[in-house]
Amino acid sequence: MKRFLISIFSIITFFALLTAQNNTNSPYTRFGYGQLQDGAFGRAQAMGGLTYGMRSKGNINPANPASYTCIDSTSFLFDIGVSGLLSNFKSNNTKKNTFTGNLEYVGLQFPIAKFMGMSIGMIPYSFVGYSYGYGDSTLVKNNTNDTVYMYHNRTFSGGGGINQFYLGLAFNLWKRVSIGANVYYLFGNVDHNRHLTVISGEGDATHNTAYNNNLHIRSYNLRFGAQYHQPIGKSSELVFGLIYEYKSKLHTTNDITSISADTITINQINGFELPTTYGGGITYNHKNKLIVGADVLWQNFAAAKHYNVTDTLNNRMKICIGAEYSHNPHGAKYVERIFWRLGANYTASYINVNGQQTNDISITCGVGLPLRTIKSIVNLNFEYGHIGSQATFMLREQYFKFGLSVAINEHWFFKQTIK
Repeated sequence: MKRFLISIFSIITFFALLTAQNNTNSPYTRFGYGQLQDGAFGRAQAMGGLTYGMRSKGNINPANPASYTCIDSTSFLFDIGVSGLLSNFKSNNTKKNTFTGNLEYVGLQFPIAKFMGMSIGMIPYSFVGYSYGYGDSTLVKNNTNDTVYMYHNRTFSGGGGINQFYLGLAFNLWKRVSIGANVYYLFGNVDHNRHLTVISGEGDATHNTAYNNNLHIRSYNLRFGAQYHQPIGKSSELVFGLIYEYKSKLHTTNDITSISADTITINQINGFELPTTYGGGITYNHKNKLIVGADVLWQNFAAAKHYNVTDTLNNRMKICIGAEYSHNPHGAKYVERIFWRLGANYTASYINVNGQQTNDISITCGVGLPLRTIKSIVNLNFEYGHIGSQATFMLREQYFKFGLSVAINEHWFFKQTIK
């Protein structure tokens, strides 16, 4: 079974390397690096994105690499998730609905020693996907000095995203302290296209201009994590978690094509940086039946270069709260072993639209459905949220996201036997 799962992981990762992921269709992804993802797997997504203080023997948590030491010395974990996103956009009296979906993540985790664990997988860093347009008109004089309207039609489209292939290692520094690190290889392509058509009052197309910006990313990044877990009595535990990423250069190249009377193509290397990132969280675990916690993330995007300029992006902050409950994880009745999850999060986005900062507020829920014969779980998660306001680009986005993931827990050294 273990070899079979590794083969599946290898095939999925290979095809994912060949095709850029895209799980959004939002005009807001035109700005910055698109819609950022924070590395939460299916279980954590249902708990509002709660990750930094989470430790689990049966779930992978790449958002804090220090969590890898929690795995049993005889366990092998495989987790894969897919998702769909239904979005509704409203601007003045105009409404639009879109649907997108894709493979979201894939990961493996296994022990190296009793005090050390390792994880490998692929997670998204950002998604880009949008297509919209608008028109306006002005009064001008034609060749016979008559006043006519000049119509302008502008269209904007883009797609792609940045993926992360990660390799993480963690070990117990002391009895209750673990530290870890993820090394990321970032890769992907992001396309931004603009098109302008000018039509005279007589109805003839007089001018067409197109601008295409193709961004190619091939870069590396590093995340450090730490966790301290303190027992409370005989059946409860507090876990404190921290993560840190230093500001690093994002290695990119640009193919810029401007099509007007003449076609001009420029290949250049622009200055891009990933921001300094700090995160912290705390969770309370009571007998593995009840888990509650909160996280805070802060990213200094305002000091990071974007097209070789700083201060074009805002600092990003995200706050998450979440909970999980199971009546009895080892109960005889199946309904007693189901995990019920609930959460919420608030994000002050790094995107700057006409001098305004957009906000993302969402609530989440989900269930974990244990399989009857093995320790694996099927996770379902749901999220409802909205982005923006009437003050930001006169556009309001509401979305409903649903995800399905399978967290498989197999024996690493032993084969199961059925008696």
